[in-house]
Amino acid sequence: MKSSLLFMAGLGLLAMVAVFVSRSSSTLSAPIAQRSAARTFLPRIGFRQGAAALCNKLNRRHVAINSQSSDYWIRDRAASVIDSRNGVEEFGHQDAGFWDDIVTRDPRGLPTDVANAVTSATDSLRTILGEHVNGPRLLAMAFELDPMPWWTFSDLYMRMQILKEYGEKTGEVNALLLDPSVPFDQESINLGPNWVVARIGEPVDFGAAKRLFVYGADVNAPNRIEFLKEVASRTQSSDIVCINCSFGYIGDPEPRQMRQKAREYFIGGMDTVDLTLFPITKLDEECRGDSADLAGGEVLAYPMPQWMREAGYKGTANLAISGCSGTGKSSFMNAMRGIDSHDSGAANVGNIETTMVATPYTFTDAACQLMEDDGIACSGQEHFRLWDLPGAGTPKFPLNSYLRVMGIKYFDLVIVIAAGRYTETDLTLMKEMARNNVPFFAVRTKIDLEIENAEWDMGLSPEETKEVIREDLRANTGLPDDRIFLVSSREPDAHDFPKLKRHMNLMLQAGLENKVNRALGRKLSTRRYFNTLVNNDEFVHADA
Repeated sequence: MKSSLLFMAGLGLLAMVAVFVSRSSSTLSAPIAQRSAARTFLPRIGFRQGAAALCNKLNRRHVAINSQSSDYWIRDRAASVIDSRNGVEEFGHQDAGFWDDIVTRDPRGLPTDVANAVTSATDSLRTILGEHVNGPRLLAMAFELDPMPWWTFSDLYMRMQILKEYGEKTGEVNALLLDPSVPFDQESINLGPNWVVARIGEPVDFGAAKRLFVYGADVNAPNRIEFLKEVASRTQSSDIVCINCSFGYIGDPEPRQMRQKAREYFIGGMDTVDLTLFPITKLDEECRGDSADLAGGEVLAYPMPQWMREAGYKGTANLAISGCSGTGKSSFMNAMRGIDSHDSGAANVGNIETTMVATPYTFTDAACQLMEDDGIACSGQEHFRLWDLPGAGTPKFPLNSYLRVMGIKYFDLVIVIAAGRYTETDLTLMKEMARNNVPFFAVRTKIDLEIENAEWDMGLSPEETKEVIREDLRANTGLPDDRIFLVSSREPDAHDFPKLKRHMNLMLQAGLENKVNRALGRKLSTRRYFNTLVNNDEFVHADA
């Protein structure tokens, strides 16, 4: 009898131990549960630490923006969700005050990229018109320009600056004939003493002019080319330079006849020169456009996703939030933006994957101000964009195509979120981002629950708990401490959340400035098409 009682007591004790172990395993994360044991960490991921490509290197020079004098924030707007149903939002000719704090302009009001393009176009025009020919010629000038947010002037103003600089460099007197529809009088343009300006139909003496320049005219019929030939014959060379002229579709009868007559008249040549300022989106695609597929060694094209292009990529710094379902990704994004889940424009919160398409959001003013530190101002709602990305490694978004489909290489910063130990999918994604020089942070959410469970079950202090988790993240991700953050969406002012906001602001500021610097450094390219007239809109626009 006594032995039976002892046996039953032993079973009870074993059951209590089993319950305690089960409870500990369910409430504590793996690194905390292993606190008392000799830890065996996974080997570090073999990140490639080589120098980043020049076009992909972050410029860490920060420009302090005076938010008091530059009114560039768009108020009363918590979030902007842009998709195919709602259309797109661009930044051209907006926020001039903001861009003036970043972009240097010359005395003409032209930013560096446009000023350089004007000079390059002028030099190309001088070279072509300086060639020796055996008779009058017709030259058409077409432009493929990618307007940037800081371009606060008209296309006409830029083209007139080319003519003005051409007159100043050559010293020639030339004639400019404008179509009546051209709003020349509305622009504050003074071409100087080297130009005789008139509209089509106005009587004017062009006898002192060396050649005739025509702007914005429809030259799509034989009688129109005959008219221009007659006007050009009054100049010294009988040359015609057409800027932004329309020559009609070559397959139609009248435009075809016009071209035949032009070849007869202009025995010195009938050419088109196409001046292209390469779009920043295409420039970035050239810099980052090839990637080895995760499933093999095949090199695949890496185009920028259309949804990113349409959402104002040229004028924004872009942050991606990626993570599996159940990690608190949407709650984290709402906390980062300074709003609650029930507020208008908040990201959907749920226990299942609620993000099925890449969705952009913007910061509130309050959230933006919390990110400012050490004189580095937050660049406002409309210039930082947060993207809620679907999780990788699902049937709809397999890992082997995730980087390409989500355009990961075009983000200025990626935050990979986990509520526990990172999965193999997360670690592989980090490895690929490191290989492609994509800046990323590792963020551990729900740290408040980890602290509570560790204190209850093991008596660890909050700092001891966070150090154990941080050490585990260092070992599993291979990241330094300044790229690892422990946060709680319920406590956005505690733990590493404030530090994360400041670091994120610095990275996004650098990304925006880096994009601006790449755009300002673009060079104008020139292509020449001999013995043909090409309409400006017939060129496949480089940003299409």
